[in-house]
Amino acid sequence: MNLSLWLGLGVGTGLLAWGAASGEAGGFLNTHGISVVIGGTLTALLAGTPMATLVSSVRRGLGLFMADRTPTLEAAMAEVLRLAQAAQDGGGLLSIQDEARDFAEGFLHRCVRVAIACGETSDARRVLEEDIRQRRILRNEDANVYRTAGMLSPMFGILGTLIGMIQVLSKLNDPSKVGPAMALALSSAFLGIAIANILCIPLAGQIRMWAMKESLVLEVILEGVLNIALGRPPIVVEMRLASYLGARPTPAGRPK
Repeated sequence: MNLSLWLGLGVGTGLLAWGAASGEAGGFLNTHGISVVIGGTLTALLAGTPMATLVSSVRRGLGLFMADRTPTLEAAMAEVLRLAQAAQDGGGLLSIQDEARDFAEGFLHRCVRVAIACGETSDARRVLEEDIRQRRILRNEDANVYRTAGMLSPMFGILGTLIGMIQVLSKLNDPSKVGPAMALALSSAFLGIAIANILCIPLAGQIRMWAMKESLVLEVILEGVLNIALGRPPIVVEMRLASYLGARPTPAGRPK
């Protein structure tokens, strides 16, 4: 579970609720602001984004609130090293062609199949690196949907405020109605800014970070399988993959 996302949304929503508690809740949440901001943002996204991209971004956004199924870097390295040992014991890459079919959404199995089919590791590398690049592009498109929503919602909030101000000006002859009308007008801007900064922009950032993590894991799998294809022993594969771990702090008492 993405704890930082849940914590950030919870704290942000709580602070806004606390800030609005001193006033009248209806002044912050009303049909005028909701229809203009949310309706306008969704309309603009539908008009400017392919449906497949919208569906993918919604799935990815919802996936952030659930358990992350992407394997960790350590888990990917452990699985690759297991396959390296199995390939060494079994006599080569063909002996592991039916292994780890579902690992990393099937990418490890695809790497093994491509390496067997291509024969030359350079050809296999080009094919698989393009796979990783295409995945990264799709993830960035998912993030861009939320970035776009984060830019659009404040703009529609201002539009709702302008519409409300027109209503305010039409009621100047009745001072008792000016205050409530002004509150309704400004609530649109409040709603647009809140949606952008508490929901859309954080989701875009989380998707971008997840995409970077996924790409690194896929690169480890790619490098590991290609090293197995070259017949390198597990100890050499491990040394070649160790650089992906980078400089990380180690628990107290454990040697680096």
